[in-house]
Amino acid sequence: MTDVAENPDKLSSMEVDVIGEVMNISMGTAATAMSTILNTKVNITTPRIETIGVEEFEFSYLEPVVGVLINYVEGIEGANVLLLQESDMKKILSQLFDMETSDDIEFDEISKSAIGEIMNQMMGAAAGALASFLGKVVNISPPILLDTTNKSSIRDLFSLKGDNLVSIKFNLSIEGLVESEFISAMEPALAREIVSMSMGASGMGDEEEEVTPPPPPVQQAPPVQPETAYQPPPQAPQPEPARVVRNDPPPAVYAQPQQPVQVNPYEYRQLGEDQKINIPGDNLDLLMSVPIQITVELGKTRKKIKDIAELTLGNIVELDRQAGDQVDVIANGRLIARGDVVVVDDNYSVKITEIIKVRDNSEQKK
Repeated sequence: MTDVAENPDKLSSMEVDVIGEVMNISMGTAATAMSTILNTKVNITTPRIETIGVEEFEFSYLEPVVGVLINYVEGIEGANVLLLQESDMKKILSQLFDMETSDDIEFDEISKSAIGEIMNQMMGAAAGALASFLGKVVNISPPILLDTTNKSSIRDLFSLKGDNLVSIKFNLSIEGLVESEFISAMEPALAREIVSMSMGASGMGDEEEEVTPPPPPVQQAPPVQPETAYQPPPQAPQPEPARVVRNDPPPAVYAQPQQPVQVNPYEYRQLGEDQKINIPGDNLDLLMSVPIQITVELGKTRKKIKDIAELTLGNIVELDRQAGDQVDVIANGRLIARGDVVVVDDNYSVKITEIIKVRDNSEQKK
């Protein structure tokens, strides 16, 4: 009682357990969404919850951090801020961009847009899990990347609505990439609203009402009946007619004969017999008329996203072919031939010099 009187925003032990379970479920769904995006195993576990003053809120051991603001706009209302290490976000982006190292990652517009989309997918999935648990629609606004994320900016963000916040710390594990933690900070009012709705959805409030029954009524002695009011006890009910024990035949509608079903035996062919398959000429002509897309590939190369974003008119992109090398002829994505580029009637054409065999093609695909 003393802690509650000194800090009315402080969550009780039961509220901590409830919000911890709810956040564990929602962030577990968010981990599944991130795992789908990165195509690797992601695990978010072990929420550690405490109510702390804004002035005492500390996350210097994670700095520099990336802050993401999530506002709940439907179903529940309030603000939630995720704080993640910059180094962890760079590793996540390198995995997303298929880069060998995260050293070349810069927080430019492309990277910020990618972070926003990852957070949108994660927190959207978390809101969906929360909606399923609460049994009502829960929507969030698009996540907002904070321009500056430090102790002062977080204090300014939460001091507008109170002097305390709820700090929820999670362990973040991305297989072969990240072993770290991040913080979810939310307003106490939002945490209490989630707890209240969760207890209502699980029926915990009803159970508490049943634990405290109403006081028993005062028993009164039954009034004395006069002797003239005495009546003999009622007679035992008479047994019902014999139809109760009689096995009556079913109604005539069930006894009607059903029409026999016509069944023809299937003739199995003997194993080992050679079956000749004749393809009608019309079907073969139909197959031969199927159009196939023919593509000639001059060459290819591999570039980073930031290099592609910097391309302008007049830039030269080097390919993996030398001048004078043969080009590939591809039919519906399959390499079928190679040849030389020639000009016929002012049109580029390909002179076939090599036909790729099926075996060679399959070996190249391997």
